[in-house]
Amino acid sequence: MSLIEVKNVYKSYGEKKVLKDVSLEINKGEVAAIVGPNGTGKTTLMEIMMTLRKADDGNIQILGKNIREERSIDSIRSELGVIFQEGGMYNYMKLKEALDLFASFYHVPKEKVKRLVQEFDLEPYLNTKYHKMSGGWKQRFLLAIAFLHNPELLFLDEPTTGLDPKAAQTLWNNIKGSKDENRTIVLTTHSMEEIERYCDRVIVLKAGQVVANDSPKNLIQQYKKKFFTDVYFHLVESGA
Repeated sequence: MSLIEVKNVYKSYGEKKVLKDVSLEINKGEVAAIVGPNGTGKTTLMEIMMTLRKADDGNIQILGKNIREERSIDSIRSELGVIFQEGGMYNYMKLKEALDLFASFYHVPKEKVKRLVQEFDLEPYLNTKYHKMSGGWKQRFLLAIAFLHNPELLFLDEPTTGLDPKAAQTLWNNIKGSKDENRTIVLTTHSMEEIERYCDRVIVLKAGQVVANDSPKNLIQQYKKKFFTDVYFHLVESGA
């Protein structure tokens, strides 16, 4: 079942064409990565799917709703969880204060907040201000915030950037564990190893167009490569 359907989408900024006839589908329960060289339209595509930007042309269905219809926007956003690379958290707020604040936004009961604190091992840090935490714990906390209202669809912008290997592994354990609830996750990352190891689907963009959309395993077999890294560079450098 497709949770995201993008058909013939175009987006330009002035004279610069950023997305050119982009079409793709992402199925319910998948972890899907969107990758490509810098400036190839990854962020724009993510922002369109998150309802933060409007496409110039094309059709986009998110959670069975057309995002070009204004009446659908609020309904879609209520089912989304989002983590931006910059974080967007109040630096001098204690974790417990931030949890209470966001729980009030989504009307999340205290019992659910307590379960998330336990699931993400946040108890020792509840009285710690956000800016004093390490990068790994900040990302884990932001993931917990994104899960507060049990979103059906989660967008992550380079979630493991700047994390040491252990922190990245812990974060991926939390991300993959969320699939037990059949949650769909769409992310950007520069780590080809993470894509090969954790993602069900990878969408490769080059110059604003989709040049591949399949599982990493299938793409490795299709292009007769040993690792997905080799597939990626074959696609974006040779134009195959």
